[in-house]
Amino acid sequence: MAIDITADPIVTTAAILGTDEFWIAVGTPIEVSTGLYAVRSQFPYAPINYSLNQEFDCQADDENLDIPIVTATLTGEWFNICLWADPIEVTTLPTGDWIVGTLMNAAPIIVATSFKDADILLEVAKKNWVKWSDIGSLDFAIGRANVAGERPLDWSGWVYDIRKLGNKVVAYGENGVSILKPADKYYGLETVSKLGLYSPEAATGTDKIHYFIDSKGQLWEFGETLMLLDYSEYFSLMSDLVMSYDVENNIIYICDGTVGYAYSPVDKSLGSGPVNVTGIGSKNGNLYITSPATVDIPTFEICTDIYDMGTRKFKTIRSIEVGTDLTGNMEASIDFRVSNKVAFSNIGWHPVTLEGVAHMTCYGLEFRFKLRVSTYEYFELDYLKINGFVHGYSYTEHTLRSISE
Repeated sequence: MAIDITADPIVTTAAILGTDEFWIAVGTPIEVSTGLYAVRSQFPYAPINYSLNQEFDCQADDENLDIPIVTATLTGEWFNICLWADPIEVTTLPTGDWIVGTLMNAAPIIVATSFKDADILLEVAKKNWVKWSDIGSLDFAIGRANVAGERPLDWSGWVYDIRKLGNKVVAYGENGVSILKPADKYYGLETVSKLGLYSPEAATGTDKIHYFIDSKGQLWEFGETLMLLDYSEYFSLMSDLVMSYDVENNIIYICDGTVGYAYSPVDKSLGSGPVNVTGIGSKNGNLYITSPATVDIPTFEICTDIYDMGTRKFKTIRSIEVGTDLTGNMEASIDFRVSNKVAFSNIGWHPVTLEGVAHMTCYGLEFRFKLRVSTYEYFELDYLKINGFVHGYSYTEHTLRSISE
């Protein structure tokens, strides 16, 4: 912020005594520019200390001098603008049709009322509590029969999901996973993990088997036993992910809107998948998929683990043979490195011929073999055969040696 001050020209009149001659001298305008720096504002403002004021008098004693008129222009932008508004009033009205026996939770009000013949209960939500109703009823209120009930879980935070698993139910929450098994009119508690879900939708499954991802990004299979599948190096980099189970094709989709994966419980394999699937279901022989936008199927790509072919000698790969029933086009590639202390390099993608062979030359100590398919087609991969030779063997041996996994 700066202040520019410009004054009118100074006009001076002078005369010589005894003559009729006089002169008028006109000076240039007085221009004053000031800069405002290091300004500190305070609200509410401090009271004025009049003892610090400075004054000057433009009217000299016994002389009739004109007081100069100075015009100042304030430039720049105003800061610390305060806007005051009246309190915001919000009115909420319920819409839709009332359903008999509906339970509604809200905080922090507690209201008991009725509408026609439907009893509605509004009460404070409890984070780590679960409730069960009377048999065949949606009424969760504890009555004289003492069948409906409630209990807390032994971990803090919200309960995200409750799923049936065999003859028990599983509560998935913010900070734990617990089994609730009926015992007489009550439910016994057995907590199987004190790691909660990665996000509220990070659990899926059927009545016989569940899959969930914990707060560390680890994938678990929960059936008769709890089994760690991991893949945390992929899932821990995702945001609030959503898991969807395609029961018809036995595929689990894990998506966060930006990244997507598909896991096969049959093959126990993980690959890239659609990024925005939020739900899958089958009805009357039709498969339905929900998504906030068009489902984009990415290029299918798989990569093996690290192989050194059982020897720490250097090797040269000549070709890869692929056993599959795929009818579309496929490409193959190799990641390689000459030491386990350096990062992998890649030789690029090479086409797989109709005979199932990808010809390429690659030298290294350790390898990862990769395949990709650009068309959407179901296929099975029977085997990969890696052809090449190991350096350091006799001529006869290394020319006939076939490296296969």
